[in-house]
Amino acid sequence: MRLRVLASVLMTCALFLAAMTCAQAQVEIPGSNVQLSDKVLLEQATWAMETSKYAEARTLLGILIDSHPDSDYVPRAKVAVGDAWYAEGSFKQAEMEYRDCITFFPDRPEVAEAQRKLDSIQEKSRNPK
Repeated sequence: MRLRVLASVLMTCALFLAAMTCAQAQVEIPGSNVQLSDKVLLEQATWAMETSKYAEARTLLGILIDSHPDSDYVPRAKVAVGDAWYAEGSFKQAEMEYRDCITFFPDRPEVAEAQRKLDSIQEKSRNPK
């Protein structure tokens, strides 16, 4: 029994240390002792999107945007926030996020994707089913 407890404690410590050493720019999640890098936040948000947890994805992306404003992932995160709104059918909110990406990151490759999605929203508004 003691061996199991010791093994569990050692495994928890090892996972914690691995997470701490792997993180790049780090952010502390409110109410938690865990710090996450911009990359980890984007990966978790992507997983949340893939499992249709759109509000969770928006929260993680918002944390990324707010806590890592100089990250190369911010333009991707802005588009992904728009995608989360779009997936829920909230086209006005999605449109605002795509426009923000175009406005604030005009030289980034994500702008082309944001523009395509804006065009799709405008097409839907012209031809509602």
